[in-house]
Amino acid sequence: MKRKNDKAAIMLILFFISIGISYYSSAASYRSDPVGTSILYLVMPIIPLLFMSFMSIYLERFDVRFISKRFLRLLFAIVGIVGVTSILYFWTDLFTIQLYIYIKMAFSGILLIGNLVCVFMLIRKFIKHRNTKLHSLFTITLISHLVAFTPFATMNLLPQIFGLNQIFPAAFTALFLFVLPIVYFYLSTSNQLFDIDFILTRFKYYTALAIFPSIIVTALVAILILGENNPSWTVWFGVFFVIYIGMTLFLYAKEQIDQRFRPKLFKAMYSYQDSLDRFSRKVARVMKQADLEAVLMQEISDLLPVKRITFMIVEQSENTVYPMGEHPEELITAEFLLGTVNSLQVGELIELPYGLGLVIGRQRSRHHILWIGMKTNHTRFNSDELRWLKTMSSYASIVFENLYLIEGLIEDLESEVRKEHSTSPWVLRLLFCLSENERRKLAADLHDSALQDQLLWYRKLETIMMDYPISDNLGRELEDIKEGLLDVIHQIRETCNELRPPLLKEMGVVEAVESIIEHTQMRVNFAVDFRANTFCRPLNEEQITAIYRIVQELLRNADKHSQAKLVILELEQRKGTIYFRYQDDGIGMDVNQMIVSFEHMGLSGIKERVTGLEGDISFYSEGGNGLEVVILLPEDMTTGRSERGILRDSYLIS
Repeated sequence: MKRKNDKAAIMLILFFISIGISYYSSAASYRSDPVGTSILYLVMPIIPLLFMSFMSIYLERFDVRFISKRFLRLLFAIVGIVGVTSILYFWTDLFTIQLYIYIKMAFSGILLIGNLVCVFMLIRKFIKHRNTKLHSLFTITLISHLVAFTPFATMNLLPQIFGLNQIFPAAFTALFLFVLPIVYFYLSTSNQLFDIDFILTRFKYYTALAIFPSIIVTALVAILILGENNPSWTVWFGVFFVIYIGMTLFLYAKEQIDQRFRPKLFKAMYSYQDSLDRFSRKVARVMKQADLEAVLMQEISDLLPVKRITFMIVEQSENTVYPMGEHPEELITAEFLLGTVNSLQVGELIELPYGLGLVIGRQRSRHHILWIGMKTNHTRFNSDELRWLKTMSSYASIVFENLYLIEGLIEDLESEVRKEHSTSPWVLRLLFCLSENERRKLAADLHDSALQDQLLWYRKLETIMMDYPISDNLGRELEDIKEGLLDVIHQIRETCNELRPPLLKEMGVVEAVESIIEHTQMRVNFAVDFRANTFCRPLNEEQITAIYRIVQELLRNADKHSQAKLVILELEQRKGTIYFRYQDDGIGMDVNQMIVSFEHMGLSGIKERVTGLEGDISFYSEGGNGLEVVILLPEDMTTGRSERGILRDSYLIS
């Protein structure tokens, strides 16, 4: 019904029907019924061939060839010859008993060969595709085929070929064939495969775990039940096989029962898992070492009845432990830690003379250890408590290491900012990125709150003026208020645009500069001549923002101080370099007094932006001859790296 036009599904149906017919006819064949025996000898050898046909068709959708069509036809021909010979024997009197033995051996042999070919091809494809997306598919098909046919092949076909008694009745070993419909129906209808690698890992573990108990139980059965009857070795093997499979399945079932029912029936056993979940949520908000220690101490004291929870520092370079008192337990513990300090590993759980120790962090030669004293009920720490503490130690050590890196980064920033006239470019870029982020947030807050409120009150005022009779004097007053509101709305919009120009990255650097020039010329008394070439390689948002702010500050400076009539701006790309030039015809300045000018003209901010982008800036000016600024910026900036290996770049800020 689900795969009406799928040839692979049709072949799979034939495969299942053949298995079902063979299974039902085996009972009649066991009673020497000629119809049941004929059907069994005719249909059963075809089963592996139908499986190979199914796999060949199914794998075509993945562009994989399972088996040669010529070889598959040859196998069908051999099976047909054996089947026709068998039918002629069962329905005529022309053949002897000796021939029946040969037919029986040929039947078992061709069936065994067909299964061996299937297994060989599956193993071959599994090895070839073990590192591809078909790994799980071939693993599932190989395992299911081995589980389904191995019991019948080893316990029925092989003994029959060599003239031995069957180890198990065919009716029992054929039950394993029910694995096939389950697996292949799942493969044909499901969109996702189950994790076969995980299942195989558990299977290997449980089979190894069950082998010794199975041997012991089999020996007890032999002594107490079957010892007097003296059965053959096949019976002993069969008893061991049943017990072994039963124990393996029991261990699988126990795992599922533990997962589903143990948390409900024995909730106290899972309080440690709840504690880990709670601890992980709390440490996500930790911002300093003291907070981490407080959270860890609180979690342990809530779950464990212990005498002490103390944080200690083992200073290896000074051979000291602090804080440490004069109590014998403290002195012995300190001596023990100093003796083992060379072998301490971050995140591990160590056994102390009076309790346990969690190594939660390390800073150079300094180890941070949490000392958990003996339990107040005078019992040893059980296995669940030890596993829980080990996991807590691992969690805490990761957080501690991150806090250490953050503290180191802050120290680097503070030391770089304290330097005069030598601040590193990466620090400047970081600070400017922080500044731009704050500008963005402020612009969004102004737009979404103050501006919207002003628009709301403006519309309410308009509605009142239109809907209610108002005297002339009051009307003029309200009109003034209305115009004032419009001015405030305009100012807020202009402020938002200056704080964070809309679509800055989408516009590109040339369009961004043209936009700010257009807004500037509406309120200044000088003309701006902007000369720009088309950029072959687009700049990133950080570079566009920097150039936008530089132009913004230079035009603001020209408006306030230069008394210029004309400002010329040039912007172009020159072989890996961004060239920008500003020139005005204003009153100029004394370059020797440039440092003093920086403090009140905003030019220091321009210089810092250029330094942050690893560029060069030059000022040329004389009194009465205007100001010229030339800026060269690299298109590709290098990324600094600190001593601790932390990347120093603007992408640290989202």
